[in-house]
Amino acid sequence: MVQFLIVFIIILLFLILIWWMLKNRKIPWMKFQAKDLKHIEGLSLGMNISIHIIKYKDKCFLIGCTPNSIVLLKEIQDEACEE
Repeated sequence: MVQFLIVFIIILLFLILIWWMLKNRKIPWMKFQAKDLKHIEGLSLGMNISIHIIKYKDKCFLIGCTPNSIVLLKEIQDEACEE
C-alpha cells in the first residue's frame, strides 16, 4: 500500500510538471520562432483601434486593427521600413 502511494504521488507530480511546462511554454521545441515576421511600430488611434507597420521577410505592410477585423491598408515599398 505504501509503495502504491509513493508511485501515485510521483505520477501526480510528473503530471503537474507537464501541465506547468505546457502552460508556461518552457519547452523549446514547442516555441514558434517567427524570424521573418517583425512588428516595427504601432500607433493607437482610439479605443481598441490601432495601426501597425509589420515587416515580413523583405516587405512592409501597414495594417489597421479593430476589435472585429484586421485590414491591409497599404504595402510599403520604401526604404522607410528598413530597420
